[in-house]
Amino acid sequence: MNKYYEDKCLSNLIPLMHEVEAESHRQIKKWGIQNRTAFEWMTYLAEEMGSLAKAISEHEYRNGPRDKVVSEAVQVATLALKIAEMFHYEP
Repeated sequence: MNKYYEDKCLSNLIPLMHEVEAESHRQIKKWGIQNRTAFEWMTYLAEEMGSLAKAISEHEYRNGPRDKVVSEAVQVATLALKIAEMFHYEP
């Protein structure tokens, strides 16, 4: 039986943004500051989306951990925001 999840209207945005910020620092520590084309960034985001899809599937059909879904979603959000920032603040 599938469970439905209700939109929380980003009422937890502040703590989530702290998680995104921590993930950004983790990525920079692991990979350094990256300089990639828009298509490369999109490819990385697609890979992260695939990891999120896998975590959700594992949670829904194999009782996988919720924290894995959260972790993957934060990674997707972090990369998506980095892409938005690059395009928004491009000189």
